[in-house]
Parts: sequence; C-alpha cells; structure tokens
Amino acid sequence: MIKYKAMKRKNPKNGRIAYYAAVENEKSVGFDQIADAIQAECTVHRADILAVLATLEEQVISNLQAGNSVRLGQLGSFHVTLKSRPSESEDKVTSENIKAVMVRFRKSRRMLGQFQLTNPNLRFLAPKKAAADGTGA
Repeated sequence: MIKYKAMKRKNPKNGRIAYYAAVENEKSVGFDQIADAIQAECTVHRADILAVLATLEEQVISNLQAGNSVRLGQLGSFHVTLKSRPSESEDKVTSENIKAVMVRFRKSRRMLGQFQLTNPNLRFLAPKKAAADGTGA
C-alpha cells in the first residue's frame, strides 16, 4: 500500500499555493532486506544472494560508465544522459560542455502496467486526519 500525504507547493501554472498528493515513504529497503526476502522464497542462501546483488551493482555501474544501457529483465533499463552547455557549431562541442551526468531509469512495460491506476493491486493509504480539537490524537 502506498501512503501519501498532502504537500503544499506553488502551482506552476498560476503561481498560487495549492496542495498536492505526495508519496510518504515508509522506509528504505536495502540489499539485506531484499536478500532475506529472496532467501525465504527459494533455496538460495542469503550470502549467495548478497554476493550476486553486490556484483550486479558493480556491473550496472561499470556498463553505464562504458556508455552502455543496462536492461534488468522485466524491471526496466538504466541509461546515462548528459546535461550540457550549447555550442554554436558541432565541432565546438567538447567534454568541457558537459555540466552533469545523470542516470535514468526507464520502466519496462510490465512494471509500467503494475503502476497504472487501473491495477487492482495498487492501493493507496490516505493520511490520518488530525483531531478537530487540534491535539492531533
């Protein structure tokens, strides 16, 4: 279930303050928790899973640094994009133009489908309302 909260932000269209739904992240799940969950569902030991996940991380980074995109099955793919300053001609574009390197993730069709509002497995949990007396309890 995805928890959300109301966030006060400036409306980009008219500059007025408005409230928007924003994800309220519960916690961050790391390799240890993922390895425990995988171990519970199969016969592979936790240490082996952690080794594979650590190596996967290294390989993704290494391949992205080599200019490759990396597809991770039905999760999606990672690729590198650049933010750069413009030049007046093609031959004047050098590495000096590069201002930032970003890593982008593109969801697969399967993952995209899992996060469609029409997916019955996708549920939201509304924020708790504060008590009318202002105590918040």
